[in-house]
Amino acid sequence: MDYFYISIGAFALGVAARSLVAFGWPSVGFALLLACVFFLAWLVRREKLFAVVALVLICAGLGAARMELAPHAIPTPFAPLLNTNVSLTGTVVADPDVRDTNQHVTILIATSSASTKILAYAPLYPSFAYGEKVSVSGTLESPEPFATDGGRTFAYDSYLAKDGIFSVITRAHIEEIAPPSGPEARVLDALYGAKHAFVGGLDAALPEPTASLAEGLLAGGKQGLGDALIAAFTVAGLLQIVVLSGYNVTIVAEGVLKSLRFIPRKFAYALAAASIIAFIVAAGSGSSAVRAGIMACLALYARAGGRTYSALRALLAALFLMLLWNPYYLVFDPGFELSALATLGLIIGTPLIEPYLVRVKSPQLREAIATTTAAQIAVLPILLYQTGNLSIVSIPANIAVMPIVPLTMALSFIAGLAGIVVPPVAPALGLPAFILLSYIIAVAHYAALIPFAQVVLPAFPFIAVVILYLSLWWAYRKLHPRAV
Repeated sequence: MDYFYISIGAFALGVAARSLVAFGWPSVGFALLLACVFFLAWLVRREKLFAVVALVLICAGLGAARMELAPHAIPTPFAPLLNTNVSLTGTVVADPDVRDTNQHVTILIATSSASTKILAYAPLYPSFAYGEKVSVSGTLESPEPFATDGGRTFAYDSYLAKDGIFSVITRAHIEEIAPPSGPEARVLDALYGAKHAFVGGLDAALPEPTASLAEGLLAGGKQGLGDALIAAFTVAGLLQIVVLSGYNVTIVAEGVLKSLRFIPRKFAYALAAASIIAFIVAAGSGSSAVRAGIMACLALYARAGGRTYSALRALLAALFLMLLWNPYYLVFDPGFELSALATLGLIIGTPLIEPYLVRVKSPQLREAIATTTAAQIAVLPILLYQTGNLSIVSIPANIAVMPIVPLTMALSFIAGLAGIVVPPVAPALGLPAFILLSYIIAVAHYAALIPFAQVVLPAFPFIAVVILYLSLWWAYRKLHPRAV
């Protein structure tokens, strides 16, 4: 029995329980008190069951306590401003999210007694940068959940709450007051500026929509692809490669490490870790990218010290650290859930599937089929619960695309650099990337045209998700009897 797995699982269970039911501190205290009772019983009887129950109750209680400590509403001094016209002064605290028709700007408003973040929807121009001091005016409102396909509701208010945002201004007027100041603002502004320059290089080297796809692969973001192509990627089950997923970060981590082979190993690992962190921050610090970054840094640490690296333990450690930092991730961030489950599927599912593919002679193709199938099976129950989108073509489309993603990213990186350094010849140097990017777009496009490529299932209760994952766990135990 591995107490590490039990502890992390119980902590996550406590976070999930408090996220779904606002039971408050009395229930948390009762769970911890009950844990003490079982611990005392273990001291008297020395039965393992008492120790396990005590451990579960303690960790679950701590998880619930962490979620209880998280902010759940706009700070009291700002509450009277809701549903009124306001004019406030604050600081831009995230790289603005530029869309087709507007930009989403996160602004920190601070007073002597409290602070809060506002998400302002502003026109595309003028543009703003991290650390700028600005004035923002408009009607301050609470974000609201909204309906999605199949009778589902997306908890947009809780999704924004994970970033500390409890109010929005949908038609905001923003004006710059002062440029970024302070070392933190300068460093982050430089990182974001480098990303924007690279995106400009991609635009110089590649035509649309391949430039936007390259941006999604390397820096995250899918806005430039357009609604029709995004819909095609969604139907084909390929949308995860357009946003900055954990898979993309893993490829970047390996690429950075290989490029630093010429320097001493420990320095290479340190520089690789720093590069990964800078890359994730510049790309917006999405939860799936952060999870992959933590796992990559743990792997680098293990390699540098000659230690054994367990991918499963690294995954659980990364999830624990992320929930400790921000417990909203677990229930209210779909990207976090899908990334964690896909990685879990890769770790425990791939070794089970590969032996059944012995007739596939190519090792690369065999690995691609196994990893794609494992990841797709692992995320399917929660994906159907969240969206209802059952993609019939997802597995073959991913098998057709995923093996070339690393090469596509490398060639796109070269194209982006060429667009910065030598713009006149960048289209020629970007031709190899253009060919592979066009192939990925063609796969998504034609896969989405297949009749009944996607079926939208009606909403169903969460208990069905629990039953499906218990069934998958039962099947895993049957195929791998020594699993814990």
